[in-house]
Amino acid sequence: MLTLCLAGLACLSLPFVLSSVYFRPKTVASNAAKFGHVLKNHVTHARFLPTPSKHAFSYPTVSLLVSLKALESGKLDLGYGLIFRYGGLWGRLTGLRADPYLSPQRGAESILDKLNAFLAAHEYGENMLDDAWMMTMPSYLGFEGINPLTVYFCYKAGVLWLTVLEIHNTFGESHVHVLEVGKREDPCSTGFDHQWTFPRDFHVSPFNDRSGFYTIHLRKPSHPPGEDYTPYAPPLPVVRVDLYTENSSRQAVPGQLKLSATLRTDSAEPLETRFLLLTLLAAPFDLFLSFPRIAYHAWILHYLKRLDVFIKPDPRPVNSERKSVPGGGIKWLGEGIFEAYARRRLEVYLKRRVGETGVVVRLVPNDLGAPSSVFHPGKRDDDHQELTIHYLSGKFFTVIFMAPSAAHAYLLGVRSEGIFTVSSEALFVSVFEPQYKAGHLSRRQCMRRKAVPSSLPLPIPQRHILDDDALGVMMLLALWCMDKLEIVLFRSLHARILPGVEPWYWNQWERALAVWESGVKRSVDHGGIGSVRRDS
Repeated sequence: MLTLCLAGLACLSLPFVLSSVYFRPKTVASNAAKFGHVLKNHVTHARFLPTPSKHAFSYPTVSLLVSLKALESGKLDLGYGLIFRYGGLWGRLTGLRADPYLSPQRGAESILDKLNAFLAAHEYGENMLDDAWMMTMPSYLGFEGINPLTVYFCYKAGVLWLTVLEIHNTFGESHVHVLEVGKREDPCSTGFDHQWTFPRDFHVSPFNDRSGFYTIHLRKPSHPPGEDYTPYAPPLPVVRVDLYTENSSRQAVPGQLKLSATLRTDSAEPLETRFLLLTLLAAPFDLFLSFPRIAYHAWILHYLKRLDVFIKPDPRPVNSERKSVPGGGIKWLGEGIFEAYARRRLEVYLKRRVGETGVVVRLVPNDLGAPSSVFHPGKRDDDHQELTIHYLSGKFFTVIFMAPSAAHAYLLGVRSEGIFTVSSEALFVSVFEPQYKAGHLSRRQCMRRKAVPSSLPLPIPQRHILDDDALGVMMLLALWCMDKLEIVLFRSLHARILPGVEPWYWNQWERALAVWESGVKRSVDHGGIGSVRRDS
């Protein structure tokens, strides 16, 4: 199917290429270059630590550098929108749309609107932005690959003002860093215009934890959007990201160079039909290869270079103390089937329970795109106590559903795994655990008890607060089965997870028991560099 599509592309593109070369006025290239470019890039990656696991590779990529104002006005559409068009996936060879970028679920907002809203939310003022170059990979034949890094070069009064880095991982999560020219800058390395260093916060690679520091080296485009194009000085932006380890003696200072990745633009042509088609014909598969390349080199690092896997952690809280430059998470992993079920059951319970206890309950997600939930008693007055729960992800709901009691949920979710926090432990227990009833455990409670270590001396109620639904047994069984299947899958693939971060329920309860017995959360040894090599 792909071969047929590419053959059709070659046939369809020939008339456009010929007409572009022979029949279009010479001024078109110059005008097009004011607002958009087709970039041929070279990406290099190098890992230096751990030393026995050194690894390096490089590959070519194709991307676009477009003025956001011109893009969203339709000025950059090519071939009557069949070759390139903004605003959708289908009915065009290549395209860009607003949905994958910046904040999710913002309706019909454009990328520029989202960018302005994001900057305003981080105290950069409303509508301060004149325009921005956006450097990103387009969709191709309706396919949107992973965009590991999208860069926005933001201009005010014709001068580069901010650089916004939007980082994506393979889980659909994204994180943004806002780097302001002239603020918190380092002395520049040779060949670059700007440089910043700040703590790392976002999970990208399964072979690194989130410790360390990023140093961003930046070479800006040669001209702002809309300015006259000088053929001898095309925009050739370069972004280099260096990852340094934590410094064992000084926590706020980077340590050793661990990784380096460079996105270097080799050539830039005006964004017009002939150049876009010729670029795609010369590299017809490049826009499909982002994920296969990631998977291939992950295989090398795990099986040949012997690096252990870090399971993806929940995103850090938005008020993380590590943050030294504006920005933060903007997209989170979506809610799964089991999490949605547990959330609905908990909401039904809380609507009834707040009336019984007179406690106001607030559920505040870390995901800025998800709404907070507030449960009030029947009468609203100032005398009510208030319980506020901040949770990092939908795992909070499955912890409440799977833990035999509120005390178990608090131990596992707060003290051991850090999935959520509560404003008051006493209020949490009073709301989520009605008066203890002695007697034989229900069948569902017996199922829940199986994963809990028998030496953990916490009483288990006869019934669970969320067990009024007939689907509960099926959901519990499904969750157990999913856990077991994951274990079997990892073992069959001979995949090695770093000890101490296993995601499975039984392992979580082993860690919770260790916390109960020691009184402190067990630390995981990352070897001091945030990566672990295991030779056996």
